[in-house]
Parts: sequence; C-alpha cells; structure tokens
Amino acid sequence: MTPDAALDALLELSSAYGIEWRQPALLWGVLLVPVILVLAGLARATRARTRDAFRVVGGPSNPRYGRWRRGLAGLFTMAGLAGLAVAFARPVWTHPQPLDRATVVVVLDVSAAMRATDVTPSRLEAARRIAREAIGAAPARLQIAGVAYGPTAYLVAPPTHDHGAVTAALGVVRTVVGAAPGDALAVALAAIPSTASGRAGGTEGAPARVPAAIILVATGDATAGRPVDVSATALAEAQVPVHVVPIGPVGPVPTPAPNTVPAPFVPRVLQAIARQTDGRTLNRPQGRDWREVYDAIGEDVVMQDLPEEVGHLVGYAALGAWAIGMALMIWAARRLV
Repeated sequence: MTPDAALDALLELSSAYGIEWRQPALLWGVLLVPVILVLAGLARATRARTRDAFRVVGGPSNPRYGRWRRGLAGLFTMAGLAGLAVAFARPVWTHPQPLDRATVVVVLDVSAAMRATDVTPSRLEAARRIAREAIGAAPARLQIAGVAYGPTAYLVAPPTHDHGAVTAALGVVRTVVGAAPGDALAVALAAIPSTASGRAGGTEGAPARVPAAIILVATGDATAGRPVDVSATALAEAQVPVHVVPIGPVGPVPTPAPNTVPAPFVPRVLQAIARQTDGRTLNRPQGRDWREVYDAIGEDVVMQDLPEEVGHLVGYAALGAWAIGMALMIWAARRLV
C-alpha cells in the first residue's frame, strides 16, 4: 500500500466515525513516532555492542536505572508527539448536540424620528443601548434575531446563538424617513422558526412557532406599511408576546421649532401592541425586567449534528502525556536525556 493510499484509508475510516480534518496533510507528522523509535532502537543496539566490547571481566555490572520506568517514559513521550501531530491536523468531530430554538427578535425603529436629541444623547443611541442591554441579558440558550425598520422593514440578523453578531448588526443601521412598525412586526414573526413537533400556538393551517418573544424598541410613529393592529392580531394568534420599550421624552412631546423636522412620539400605539399580544411595556427596563421576559419563554430543544473542532483538546492531552513522560524520565534516570 502506498503512503497516499494509507492516508486516504485513514481519512475514510475517521470519516465513518464523524471525524474530518482541516489540515489532513499534517497527519504525516505521526510518522515521526516510528522513525524515532527505529533510530532509538539502532542507537540502543550500538551502545550495547560498545559496552560489551569494553566490559571488564569480573567487574561490577552497570546499574539499572529503572528500565521499565524509562520505557514508560518513552511511551508517554511518543504518545505526546503523535497527539501534537494529530492536533495540528485540526480534527473536527460532527456529533449530535442539543440546540434550543426558542427565539427572541429585537426590532429597532430607525425612522427619522429617532434622530431627535430630546433623549440623551439621541433617541437612536438610547435605542441602541437598550438593544445591547436586552441582548446582553439574554441566556446563551436563546436564539436572537434582529429587525430594523424605516419606511420598510428588513431582517438584519437571522436567528442565531451568536448574540454578538446581532448586536453588531443593529449597531450599524442608519436612520431614514418613514416608519412602518406593522411591517416590522410581520417580518419579526416570519423570522421566528416553525417547529416540527406540532407545538400548539398557531392558527388552523398555519405553522406552529417555537417559543418566542419580540422586543420592540420604537417611538410608536407609523407613517407607512400595513396597519399595526393587523400585525398585532397575527402575533396574538401565534401566541408571540411583544414587549415594547418606548423611546421618547418623558412628559408632553415638545413643539418642534420652526423649520425643523418633527420628532413624533406615540407611546399609546406601543402600549396597544403590548396589550393586544399579552406583552409588557418597559419604560426604563433594568436587568430584572429582562430576566422576567426571558424566563417566560419556554424551550424547543432539538438534537442536531453540528461540527466541533477538537484539535485543542487533543493538544492538551498530548502536552499532558509529554509532561508525564518527562517526569518519568527524571524519576528513572535523574536526567531528561
């Protein structure tokens, strides 16, 4: 069998057990182990012949420094070397892992009203801070998605367990004239995955949704898109609560100065959405508020085959074996070499 054929056979065998390799060519490093063993055997045989040739008849025999301990030390050292070669090849193990598909969709208003500075430092920056806090407080088990809306609504980040990616996506959106919160709620509902388990919660003939909630950070202004109450009705039928965070000044909305763009703030629209969907109105949300929101979301755990790179684990084991080999060598021979 040629070396290439041997490597192909090894890759095929490991693939049968769900193991792939990022750098399979580096597996040739394992061949260093038999090469070193052969060289060590030749050196041992040469040393033995030299020792016998100059042995004094009747003289004291050479002391033994724990031959079995030195052999064990060599075994651990070679195992560590082979393990490092395997680790450098970057093995990837694909195996079933539990995955919670419960989803929270953070919806951010980026209409022109968010440019107002009646909230320090601005409505948009305050909304981004609230979105960051909401995502940062979310348990790792939850999927997070991001939706932004102006005159139209769009998905900036699909449901993912990488919460930082959603925070980054919402952090780069820019304001635009127009506000379509009804469209945003519809996009958020569509982003929530359906479940194959037949969980109750959908209307007749509609797909059932995984446990989910929507966090709407907005001014309440609506100048475009579908009616808000239509989208809220669909969410209520799907049993997806909308928790709203009004972004605007406390107290009456000040009259805009002449020749300036008005910055509407309509909290009653947001409050109506929350009531219709059994959500909450969070005027100044704190960490406890977010925990209560997330604790109310159930679980939809499925098993999914996911790849996981395990080269670092093999590397740790290899370094441990190498350290044990060195310790045994010092113990057996009072020296490293």
